[in-house]
Amino acid sequence: MASALPNPLTLNLPDGHIFEDLKLRRCADDAIDLDMDLVKKVCQLNGLDFDKVLANPGPVVSTILTVWYKSHLAEGGDPDPLMEALKQGN
Repeated sequence: MASALPNPLTLNLPDGHIFEDLKLRRCADDAIDLDMDLVKKVCQLNGLDFDKVLANPGPVVSTILTVWYKSHLAEGGDPDPLMEALKQGN
């Protein structure tokens, strides 16, 4: 499997799931928690090696969150308080 991220504009998201399915939450002042099974599914859809992602999740998880959240908002979804805080650097 490829280890580079695909172009974020073409990131494949899993059918039948919505942004809220990621169950994003803050678990510490500088850390977040989310459904890694769903992240694994996104990785598989995009040809990413999930084990490599687990070794350094920041870049891939950030991309997944950013792309999926933008899509969520574009489709009329409600703003997510945690994502809005993260966008502001909080």
